[in-house]
Amino acid sequence: MATDPERTPLEKIWAEVRSSFLEYRLDDLRRILDVPVGAPAPNRAQARQFAEALPDLGRARFLKIVTVGDWAAYYGQSGRDVFVIRFRKSGSGWKPAQAPHTLSSYSTDEKIDAEALISREPSLRPVPGEPAESPAPPPAGEPQDARPEAEIRRDLVAVSRRIRDAFAAGRPERASADLLLEEGAALPSPDEAKAFARDRLPDLVRGQFLKLGWRADKPQLVGYYVETKVGTHNQSTVSLVAFVRHEGRWKFAAGPASIATVEGPKVNRAGLLKLIDSDPRLAL
Repeated sequence: MATDPERTPLEKIWAEVRSSFLEYRLDDLRRILDVPVGAPAPNRAQARQFAEALPDLGRARFLKIVTVGDWAAYYGQSGRDVFVIRFRKSGSGWKPAQAPHTLSSYSTDEKIDAEALISREPSLRPVPGEPAESPAPPPAGEPQDARPEAEIRRDLVAVSRRIRDAFAAGRPERASADLLLEEGAALPSPDEAKAFARDRLPDLVRGQFLKLGWRADKPQLVGYYVETKVGTHNQSTVSLVAFVRHEGRWKFAAGPASIATVEGPKVNRAGLLKLIDSDPRLAL
């Protein structure tokens, strides 16, 4: 475990990231961050939203810093959110790890034991994936989404909401821009769309968010894990909804493997996260 000498430089770097977004200093951001080649630049309003979604270390509770090889993980707590900001060694200093591994957080309405949560929650581990493994480069022509997970999550919920609204109204054509159909596939009929919205498509707005899932070999693919049927007393339901980064935006990956739902005995959030990591039906 690292000690206080690492805390000040890491906090200074992160404060510079936030202020560069807030003040729209993109050249400074490119100096601080390893931005994937071809990644779209945010406009001024988007940059401010990014900054506001990032933890403010001056207001958060500092927990600890853990170093593993050339990684440094800064842990903090803001209210009922526990987060980790990851950095990679760069020369004699540090740089934020490349997205999507820069920032991970865990939010819950339950009382938090931060140390116990960090030790058991895979999304909060110091090094994502295998130690010393860097994220795989994105496929040619499709830049990796370099934004914070909070912003990506917001986009996914918005995509899902537009699809649900269009399908529930029997107007699937309204959601065509948010769908990535398999080659040769056609939009569903109005009745099929209504049935899909009613019976198969999880409601990401009403459900309880659990986490985003990533694959190091396919950074253009993300899984949104959500607990649905939250009010059920004797049963837990976890759904996976897959999205694909295509032509610079996230789309619903329509197809047989795009949604998976698993039901089981009622468990708490920690049990649901364990289920996600252990049940092959929920593998991304």
